[in-house]
Amino acid sequence: MRTASVEQAQSGVARMLREGILTDITVNAAGGSMRAHRAVLAARSPVFLSMFSHNLREKELSTVDISDMSIGACKALVRYLYGDARSEWELLEHRSELVAAGDKYGIANLKKACEESLREDVGVENMLDRLQMAHTYSLPALKRTCVRLLVDFGKMYEIPEDFEAFMAAADQDLADEIRSTAILRGRKLAAKEKKPAAKKTRRPKSTPGKASGSSIPARRSKVPTSTPKLDASNTAAGKRGRRRKSTSSQDPDGGAPDKRARRLNVRLAGDEWAK
Repeated sequence: MRTASVEQAQSGVARMLREGILTDITVNAAGGSMRAHRAVLAARSPVFLSMFSHNLREKELSTVDISDMSIGACKALVRYLYGDARSEWELLEHRSELVAAGDKYGIANLKKACEESLREDVGVENMLDRLQMAHTYSLPALKRTCVRLLVDFGKMYEIPEDFEAFMAAADQDLADEIRSTAILRGRKLAAKEKKPAAKKTRRPKSTPGKASGSSIPARRSKVPTSTPKLDASNTAAGKRGRRRKSTSSQDPDGGAPDKRARRLNVRLAGDEWAK
């Protein structure tokens, strides 16, 4: 009985919105505007309640400016607040804008509905955008789904370049959360890491008297490169050589070799004459 009564009330309020009955405020969006009832908006959103309860521009001018939302998403937002049944398919069409509106105007049920819808079709082609959205608007369930898909199911390996760019541009908190999750799961991040250039080792020049593969530089010799020639006549060996020459050139009698020959010939001649 109560459910039927609630449905009737919602249906009646939605009809007043559709037909513009007793509307008292204008909602301006990008590309158009629509009329609504401030009482209904204030009842569903604490932010709207604050706007209409204080002497703010919205209260004085009876207008609400939502310039960061398209008119289609704005109509879906207002219809959702009125409980219009048509808001279900509109929510699916404009959920990316509606999740931002739910966060901005404190509409928790709208955020939750958009989060569940966004989780249903997360895939490789949109998981990075959904992950950033989940981080921006504090959607923990959607974030867990995206991180699990990236890390546990290894989808980050299918889009290494996009994943690398995402990690480079992401908030530090989000990037650290992804890295820590990958470490806990024993996964290596798919971002391409530039390998450091191999250092070129300069081989030392080969030095005479040293092995060519030796890395120890040869010590410089202190001996002058040009050594003065020694005079053989001044050395001890030279002096001994001169003594031997002088001794061999003299005969036992102290004469020269030619005198010895003459003496020998004279002796031989004398012996022949005596015979």
